[in-house]
Amino acid sequence: MDNLIKSAIPGQSLTDIPKNSPWERPSELSEVKDVVDYYLGRLSDQDTIDDISILFDLGGDLKTVTESMWLAGAMRGIHTIEAGMLAAPVISSFLKTALSTYGIDAPDTGVDPNEVSKGKERKRLQLLIDDAIDKGLKDGEDDSGIELLRSIKEGSEATPETAIEGSAPAEEMEEGMLMEESNKGLMSREEI
Repeated sequence: MDNLIKSAIPGQSLTDIPKNSPWERPSELSEVKDVVDYYLGRLSDQDTIDDISILFDLGGDLKTVTESMWLAGAMRGIHTIEAGMLAAPVISSFLKTALSTYGIDAPDTGVDPNEVSKGKERKRLQLLIDDAIDKGLKDGEDDSGIELLRSIKEGSEATPETAIEGSAPAEEMEEGMLMEESNKGLMSREEI
């Protein structure tokens, strides 16, 4: 909360002393080579890398840590945002190599894109099933088709680790449903 009070408000630069804030002055470093040297010099210190190794040991990832590092440097006026972005891959590879000496295999990102897409697809399937159940209940009564849709939804909520042994994993159930739904595009013909 204290940081919100100390942050700049819109129009403050128009009423404040000129060049009083770091973002109103030219950056200290303008060459990418100088920015890389600045960060590698700081990261080469044994105490610094010891502290950073704790962060990665707790689950930090290279992209987030490196991005946070150069954004903070740009906010303090050490370098421009662009120079920080261009220096990031070198800083990231240095960190990865330095952390490997500690036995830490630092992940590039903390988010697995495959897991994200599976989660989105699972949510999409559940919404489709909910719509199908609602339409089925409007057209008639609660019958065996509605029960089957409910059981498919229940299966889609399960993960492969929690699926009951002997039943199909959630991914296989999703694939089957998606195959059926794929023929129902926007311009597809309705069967008469």
